[in-house]
Amino acid sequence: MFLMVSNECISTARRGLLMTAAIAILAILTQPLSAQDVPPVPDAGAVGEAGVMVDTIEVRGHERIPEAAVIGTTGLNIGAVIRPPDIPLAIRRLMATGEFEHVEVRSRRTVAGGTALIIEVEERPFIASFDFEGLERINARTVRDSVGLEGNQTLRPSVVPQTEALIRDLLGQRGVQVISVDTALTPVGDVDEGYRLTFRVVEGQRLAIAEVEFRGNTSFPDRTLERQMATRPEGFLWFRQGRLDRDVLAEDLQQRLPDFYGARGFIDFTVVSDSVIVDQETGKARLVVEVDEGPQYRIGEFDVQGNTRFSTERILEMLTLHRRGVLGLPFGPRAGRERGDVFDELAVRDVATQLGSLYRNEGYLYSEVRPRIERRGEVNGEPTVDVTLEVVERQPFYINRIEIAGNTRTHESVIRDRIFVLPGQIYNEDRLIQSYQSISGLGFFETPMPTPDIRPDPEAGTVDIVFEVEEKQTGSINFGTSLGGYGRAGGLSGFLGYEQPNLFGQAKQAAIRAEYGWRNTFEASYTDPALFGTRNSGSVSLFHMQDRFSPFSDGRRTRTGASVRFGVPLMGLRFTRAFVGYTLAQTSYDAFEQAEDDPENIFLLPEALASGVTVGLTRDTKNHPIFPTVGTRQSLNVEQTGGPLGGDGNFQKLVGDFEWWVPAGRIGGDQPGERPIQFTLGLRARTGTLFGDATRFPLERFYVGGVQDGIQLRGYEEASITPQGYLPRGRGAGDRGRLGDAFLVMSAEYAVRLNDNISVQAFADAGNNWARAGHIDPTRLFRGAGLGVTLVTPFGPLGLDYAYGFDRPEPGWQFHFRLGPGF
Repeated sequence: MFLMVSNECISTARRGLLMTAAIAILAILTQPLSAQDVPPVPDAGAVGEAGVMVDTIEVRGHERIPEAAVIGTTGLNIGAVIRPPDIPLAIRRLMATGEFEHVEVRSRRTVAGGTALIIEVEERPFIASFDFEGLERINARTVRDSVGLEGNQTLRPSVVPQTEALIRDLLGQRGVQVISVDTALTPVGDVDEGYRLTFRVVEGQRLAIAEVEFRGNTSFPDRTLERQMATRPEGFLWFRQGRLDRDVLAEDLQQRLPDFYGARGFIDFTVVSDSVIVDQETGKARLVVEVDEGPQYRIGEFDVQGNTRFSTERILEMLTLHRRGVLGLPFGPRAGRERGDVFDELAVRDVATQLGSLYRNEGYLYSEVRPRIERRGEVNGEPTVDVTLEVVERQPFYINRIEIAGNTRTHESVIRDRIFVLPGQIYNEDRLIQSYQSISGLGFFETPMPTPDIRPDPEAGTVDIVFEVEEKQTGSINFGTSLGGYGRAGGLSGFLGYEQPNLFGQAKQAAIRAEYGWRNTFEASYTDPALFGTRNSGSVSLFHMQDRFSPFSDGRRTRTGASVRFGVPLMGLRFTRAFVGYTLAQTSYDAFEQAEDDPENIFLLPEALASGVTVGLTRDTKNHPIFPTVGTRQSLNVEQTGGPLGGDGNFQKLVGDFEWWVPAGRIGGDQPGERPIQFTLGLRARTGTLFGDATRFPLERFYVGGVQDGIQLRGYEEASITPQGYLPRGRGAGDRGRLGDAFLVMSAEYAVRLNDNISVQAFADAGNNWARAGHIDPTRLFRGAGLGVTLVTPFGPLGLDYAYGFDRPEPGWQFHFRLGPGF
């Protein structure tokens, strides 16, 4: 008789098969075995006392894998006693290697009266290489990399269906019909060398949507509905390809169209059918969508249930009021929803989302807000719905622990300084998001960072938060050539520098840079944001600097000296700091030969020594130093140079800078680790004035226009906004006439943050330059507007702006190349 176990048997119910196994072993021990008898199939159940002594083991069906390797993997040994659990365990071991499609173990009585085990295996093909035939519209490497097709390995059962599905999906995204995908195994040589697996693809024509037709729509024309869909007919422009993507079409029919109708009261709207009619000769297709609009509903009653944390009046105000935004911006006049108005299902969903966010910001981590919409028949001849927000608050959660993982270089204290939630506080989702953005804004870690891991403990009513980071290289060595200045005051220089924004992993900043050629400069600086482990900051710098992009072409200025600065938190406020600094610098002027007789030339002045003290106050809550999307920054600085401090001159300088950012929307970012495209609106106001005698330091006064140096005002040339009005460079006032003692510039920007390195923006500037503070007039400002892009490079932020100056004598466009942030 035969003893047989296969991998199919293992899944059978344990208890019944255990008894069968014991009976089979007993039959082997007590009865003569014959090749014609097949005993019941044993299983790996209970361990019986009985067993069989194996004197031979034979492997059948193997071609590529040696017999000794098969036997060694099973763990079965000649001369050993085999018990019921041993055979199923041997099968599992062989199947776990991934080398076999099927395994069976049989037994038979030998001529000598002993017991022999026969292991029958079916090997999986060994694939030496993967090839593709007929794949024309997508790259074979894309398929290989996506599925992980690598040669010289055993064929996994899932590889073929995964690859076929990916090919169909990728071609479908390009609107290409797939006629067939077949596979073929071809021996490479000997059995040991394996096979070549070839995917043979027959591509059809690319489907192009030439027309979209709607049927059953009476409230909106086809053109209006077509604009709501991402699937559109092909057009003249290159981006209107008319591509048919089944996934995109499904989203159009299941989400975009229902949302459009739902926002206009048609909450019973359904897509009855959709069909694609293809012209096989041209590959052109007509998409036919049949819809049932249903009735348009009006608003009936509003109600709120289950709320205790927020008043019913407050929630009803959210329901009955909404903003009519402009370009997706979070402002606009409020309009009321009243009984009898057209029902807006999307607005109700948005209110439920906003209310849920309010609850989570108060610690109600498991709260739910469910809108219930009840159709109650016609009122005054119009179908009506009642809206109820059902609130399930549950318990509030408090923060128990905050952990940081993955920081192998950056000290934990640096990261914790950017976290705005603390143990013991009630959980707040907005502050958690702000903390995540602030840590990312350090620039020390790979982005996008994983989303914070929230670990609630419902029994204790607490939550643990884990921020996970991955360090990236921060220091950089910069070298190359740079162009500076304008006209006669311009030339080419070579430079070499090193910057490290995270020195010793403690966010200390060190930089050194030298230039040689047209400009011969040297600058070294060191900044410690936490002196001696405190919240006090300090910086020191040494410099021998020449102006890089001076708008004045009659000469150049050289400053040699040192400065120190200290900062302390103001009255324990986390985001507000007071600063005091001292600068001692020798200023020299070098007039070019052609301008030595010009009485307006400011570079004919003798050397001067500046000894100055600056006192400042800064509050900064921006979530990113270069590309913020939320937060504010306000700074006010007062500077005294000369006078009681010694040196030349005696003047005071007062400068204020005020900046606000609010989010205006986002695209993507819904999946963990996905970096969204973010929209934001920024406003900025800068103003300053100078009092006293700055004759020896004329460039400490203000010059407005352009982006390179001085006060930025786009749409106008460098230093072209003067106290006498707009004067282009080379005409009108000389260098002295372009300098003022007071300025005011205001800017607005609508930015799209594509990622942490690229931003595009639309902006508007308005500003002016006056001879003294008493002349400031906000109604007399030069206006400019345009588009720009900013890139973060190893050399710092670089930008291109194209702006229109409205208030020139001849209004026109101005191109600007910018170093540094544009706002």
